[in-house]
Amino acid sequence: MRGKIFGICRRSCVAVFTAFAAFMLMSCGNAGQDTIRIGYVNPTTGALAGNGEGCDWVVARMEEYLAGHPIKVNGEEKACEIIVYDSESDANKCSELTQKLIEEDNVDMIIAIQTPNTVIPVAEVAERYEVPCIATQSPIDSLANSRDEFKWTYCSFYTLDDVYESQRALWTAAGCGVGSGAKVGLLFANDADGTAWHELFVKRLAEDGYTVVDPGQYPSGTTDFTNLANKFKTEGIDVIAGTNIPPDFMNSYNAIISAGVEAKGVTMGKCCLLQSDVEALGDLADGIMTQVWWAPTNPYSSELTGISSEELDKAYRADHDGRVMPQPAAYAYEALELAVHTFNNSSSLEKEDIRAALSSLDVDTVIGHVKYDQKMKGLTFARTVLCGGQWQREDGELTLKIIDNSLHPEIPLTGEYQPGNATNKK
Repeated sequence: MRGKIFGICRRSCVAVFTAFAAFMLMSCGNAGQDTIRIGYVNPTTGALAGNGEGCDWVVARMEEYLAGHPIKVNGEEKACEIIVYDSESDANKCSELTQKLIEEDNVDMIIAIQTPNTVIPVAEVAERYEVPCIATQSPIDSLANSRDEFKWTYCSFYTLDDVYESQRALWTAAGCGVGSGAKVGLLFANDADGTAWHELFVKRLAEDGYTVVDPGQYPSGTTDFTNLANKFKTEGIDVIAGTNIPPDFMNSYNAIISAGVEAKGVTMGKCCLLQSDVEALGDLADGIMTQVWWAPTNPYSSELTGISSEELDKAYRADHDGRVMPQPAAYAYEALELAVHTFNNSSSLEKEDIRAALSSLDVDTVIGHVKYDQKMKGLTFARTVLCGGQWQREDGELTLKIIDNSLHPEIPLTGEYQPGNATNKK
């Protein structure tokens, strides 16, 4: 009994200490310091490394800008240190590193970025310690569903309703629009992202009269998709819709093709967004359709640095042997733009003042205009642009073409729909 009582007391003391530490960090702030510290947790390695590609380059570009344009907080120049840690694409490590940034590095702000798998645990710790947090590159629904209330986190990205409408336009291009009688096979993991997508897609598909073929959500890391593939084959699906990390998609798609499934359209989030990921898929990626949140051809420029989307991509290509800048890297740049704007508009380095400046942002960035003027559950967010794209062969290389801009007509199209994908190309 003594051991049990001691364990309970010890846990209580730890909880009290953690709460006290959070209170002291919030109360004391860093008002008198000369250097602003921004904490950034990035999946540089691991399953989500493709999303984290370009982080170091983007940080270096912003540091270069700040060397000639120092942040001014209430008229006083401040140096700025951006501290980046590699989460290794592990949610638990995201939490640990965010806590380290707050407790040991004493950061003034946290950046939560690169899919819900990493955004949610980072934002959760920022909320617990009451540190201003810029969240981006996570569907709003996934983050909003992760907790009841957000006081310190502000997110910029699209909603899953936007995703659904964009993908429906892509299915329509493949001959599977509303009223076509098409059967849609769902491919979602049971992680936070997959669960949010699954819930919304099941609802919206039924409303639009599609037949839903739902084999159930699978545990991420599954290697045997035989039953799922056989269900898709038996039901005679017309469309495959999902969002998956690259290893899960590789395993599931190979099983689907082996089972003889012939889909007219395949729309995939996450695993088919990035050049590095589709190159690993090889011919499997040819013809797959996906979201496009940013492209070098987008007509947006940074109000902070003056650089346009096209110019940013050219600079990246120059340093990466002509390789197109990944979409998430544009959002990494946007997150740092927002951070600098926030500090320039803050009256002090007290956490409450930083939060006030963050919440009132109304600025143009390389990914478009950002203003936190919408609400989903307890999360305040800014809605960003979304188009539909397709991976097509061009001069032997896979290139992501924007083939639908129905949600944002101001975004120029860069290609037209081409029929065929790995399930039906002979």
